[in-house]
Amino acid sequence: MRTLRHTAALLGTAVLLAGPTTTTASAANPKIASICSLDLGSITAGGNYVDQVLSAASPPAASERRVGPQIADPGATKASATWEFSYDSHDGIVDRGYAIYGTWLYSTLIARPPDGPWWGQANIQDGMGDFTQLARSGYPKGADPTREYLYGLRNDGVLFRWKKDSTGFHGLGSSAGFSAVKTMTLISQTATYDTLLATTRGGALYTIRIPVTSPMTPVVKAVRTSTWQGFEAIVAEKCGTQSTLLAAVDRDSGSAYLYAIGHANGTATVIQALGKVPGTFNDPIYFLRTSQEGSSLYGE
Repeated sequence: MRTLRHTAALLGTAVLLAGPTTTTASAANPKIASICSLDLGSITAGGNYVDQVLSAASPPAASERRVGPQIADPGATKASATWEFSYDSHDGIVDRGYAIYGTWLYSTLIARPPDGPWWGQANIQDGMGDFTQLARSGYPKGADPTREYLYGLRNDGVLFRWKKDSTGFHGLGSSAGFSAVKTMTLISQTATYDTLLATTRGGALYTIRIPVTSPMTPVVKAVRTSTWQGFEAIVAEKCGTQSTLLAAVDRDSGSAYLYAIGHANGTATVIQALGKVPGTFNDPIYFLRTSQEGSSLYGE
């Protein structure tokens, strides 16, 4: 089991690097007034950080894309976990997240102070180029979670789990048998388990519950057995107390669709299709951008 070594200060004190400014980079990103909304983050083919709020209005609505600095070389981004944003009195809105660029796992910070944005990175571990999916769970939500796990799916179907402590990330188990998974997203984080929602290349939709106990023993349940194969990315945000707003991206057609998903319960799970989101969605990497504040995901 590989260990993710702490090689620089993570998400907060990385070396400052110059980043291009944009006309909207210093502004906060307001949620569209609706029952539920989802801040869809992405990294473009050119390596720019982007976010766009999708609203569960009827029909679905989308805010203007905010294009931020170029944080990766063109085509280098392989996978990204959830990014969290918070407010700092000096640096304004600050985004933090983990992503794989090339063969390296990095932590990245983007700040937007009044005098213009800057960003920094810390490299964590080399040899990550074979990983196709990432997910991060910090429980409870906030600046100092009592536990922080990172999940990574390698291209041979092995799902890894790492735990972060004061010295970095360290291996905390793995499980084989996930070679059919096409894309995944976190939908639950509790004191005793995390849950991933995953699609397969054959079109199935599954929950993967991972208890915090060791050894790592995922519990897989089918939610749907067909029709989900067309999506290259799924991204989930909490909706209500125990439901999920899901964005599903068909990159081949440049389309995104919103779904309201009830508390996951196998094939009995209620899924409501809300419709197609206006706009074009063809970035290679998508992920959730969410506030560091608030309550944890509880979709299963």
